[in-house]
Amino acid sequence: MIAKRAAVLAAGVCTVVGFVNVPASQAATRALVAFTGQVDAKLPLDKDRFTLRADLPPAETARLANGEEVPMLNLPTTGISTNGNSFTVAVDPADVPDRYIGPHGLVSLEMEIYDPRSNGYAWTAQSVRLVGQRTARSASARHWANPITSTQTGTTRALTSLPPHIKVHLGKAAKGVKAALVSPRADTCRTTKIGQNDAWATIGEGYPAAPGYGTKRGTAWMTHSNGSEVTYGAAVTTNGTKWSASGSASVANTKGFDFQWDADTNPNISYRAEARYYKYKYDCGGVIINRKVKAVSETGGVKTVHVKANPPYWLSRTKCTFDMPAGTWTKTTGKAYSNAGGVKFDSVIGIDLSTSRAYTKGSTLSYKMDAGHDSLCGNTDKPAYASKVQQYYNRIQEEL
Repeated sequence: MIAKRAAVLAAGVCTVVGFVNVPASQAATRALVAFTGQVDAKLPLDKDRFTLRADLPPAETARLANGEEVPMLNLPTTGISTNGNSFTVAVDPADVPDRYIGPHGLVSLEMEIYDPRSNGYAWTAQSVRLVGQRTARSASARHWANPITSTQTGTTRALTSLPPHIKVHLGKAAKGVKAALVSPRADTCRTTKIGQNDAWATIGEGYPAAPGYGTKRGTAWMTHSNGSEVTYGAAVTTNGTKWSASGSASVANTKGFDFQWDADTNPNISYRAEARYYKYKYDCGGVIINRKVKAVSETGGVKTVHVKANPPYWLSRTKCTFDMPAGTWTKTTGKAYSNAGGVKFDSVIGIDLSTSRAYTKGSTLSYKMDAGHDSLCGNTDKPAYASKVQQYYNRIQEEL
């Protein structure tokens, strides 16, 4: 029975939805792993119904008017395998046309899970990076990379980056969803844009040193250049009122602007960019399955917020470097910056969403080092490896 079902799916008869219980070794024969994940319910997913789609890149979605149907690419589910409450999603790059590939090879995937035993439902989004070149002989040279841990050109570090791993909430499906999903017709399911909101999002933080033994504070600044990427959290609701964070979308700054913040001495600095979110409705045969919000672009707006809170305290011999010479220290690599509540969206959907950003040559954090401010500490490791960095005044190590 399993072999027969796998053969039917592989033939393309059920590319929109299908029950997934194909062994991982079979599922990965043609497609490569794009992302993995786990639902928060302790139940096996082997009888669950999965749907996998690709969304249009920002250049295409920017043209959509409210009420307009969104072209979504239905992808085969034969590359999805399960193990208990965990899942692996593999996608053949050949199944993704160029129209659905955005800047730097970014592809926005959406997946939904329906559990018929518990009437549970989940939706999530995940951006992945397609790297490699399509050749005349074969497209197999192309593969997927984590957009955070691979470079934005997709040419280096891609082979060693692990695929994204996400956690998904499996909640109760809305009324009527079971009947709509158990035997849906592909032509009855559609995604429609129903609105948009702009939201400020923290994409970096700076913590200049206190005067210490001197009279002046340290200084920090950040750059956010044209082409830099930020991953913004997404959210979903099945009842129209209670929203849950679920997945994310990586957005490349392609609005043609570069910005470098001026050097600032405030002890707790929040660097923010404005992101545009679209709100969508997804229904099958008139039954609303979910409403969701996803970031599609940046508006070009940036600002600085001086946070009215004490800066963190990361002073530790295992996480700090001391007695640095005068000069400019700039972070261009290391663990990605992340902020669980970075997107200030509470006034729109009742919750804030996450942000994440890789350090690159175009997305940096800098400190001015001098005789009075000669130490740096990371939040989890020394500065080059950490996701956040704090400056300290000279002789700070004497306090350890």
